[in-house]
Amino acid sequence: MPARQGGRPRAGLLALFPALVLAAALAPCPAGAGEAVVTAQVANLVDIVDLDAGKVVAAIPVSGAPAGVALSPDRRTAYVTRPDGPGLAVIDLAARRVSATLPLPGGPLGIAVNPVSGAVYVADWYAKRVLVLLPKPEGLVQDGEIAVGQSPSGFAVAPDGRTLLVANRESDTVSVVDIESRREVRTIAVGKHPFGIALDAGAMRAYTANVESNDVSVIDLAKGAEIGRVTSGDRPYVVALAGGRGFVTDQYSGTVTAFDLATLKPLKAIDTGDHPEGIAASADGRTVYATNWGDNTLSVIDVGTLAVTRQIKVDDGPRAFGDFLR
Repeated sequence: MPARQGGRPRAGLLALFPALVLAAALAPCPAGAGEAVVTAQVANLVDIVDLDAGKVVAAIPVSGAPAGVALSPDRRTAYVTRPDGPGLAVIDLAARRVSATLPLPGGPLGIAVNPVSGAVYVADWYAKRVLVLLPKPEGLVQDGEIAVGQSPSGFAVAPDGRTLLVANRESDTVSVVDIESRREVRTIAVGKHPFGIALDAGAMRAYTANVESNDVSVIDLAKGAEIGRVTSGDRPYVVALAGGRGFVTDQYSGTVTAFDLATLKPLKAIDTGDHPEGIAASADGRTVYATNWGDNTLSVIDVGTLAVTRQIKVDDGPRAFGDFLR
């Protein structure tokens, strides 16, 4: 799977998110996204896409079937998982080059960065753990691990940097992790085989794309429970949120399902391309970008009209699983 193809409550969930809503409200919101950092897994490249120009402006060689991607808090560095390494590549986005590689155990796939501390979290697909890497003057240093469910996949980190949410694909759960203590404090049952996860900090909700039940679970974080499901297309993979709407890539349907966050009703199945996988929203909430594995394109979706406005050609096997816009 990496190369493509949940616990006991110890504290109330509100105690884990004391500053989450405030942090979300105060977060900077630039006008949009200037570049996309797209992992092209088959080509063993990371493409830098100029979104205004609509073209790839740099293709950076990264061996090991690059898959997951996350950006540093200052958006100057990209961290890319290499499942076939196995390991991690660190990319200097200004210089357009790999500045370091780190070997990692197991099957590194999903990845996220703490927006406050800059710590990097890597999901080990083959084990029930999240690897923790800390930024040091000499570079990233592996610093322990966190026990979670089976086959951890997608991550979401609270804006205050205190809570990590982990979608555990083979456990059908989401782990709620207290970052300071590095402990799973609760598991929440969701649909079958959750993969991608998105956090709506202001609403205290999270959403998982459930690959084998063809739906999206809606989680109330204050209650610590699933409160609803949204029907998606076939084999949903990753979720993004923008403009009061949710967007989930449907791999086998070749669509992105848009749904209303208030009513949890599907709005439209948007035709994108063959096998859409990674998806992310611009900071202004006006545009969603989805990578299409099968036809090597990046779809640009208008959040208001729910229409694809452009298809950008990228290199072979775009996956972009994670935070890939800057």
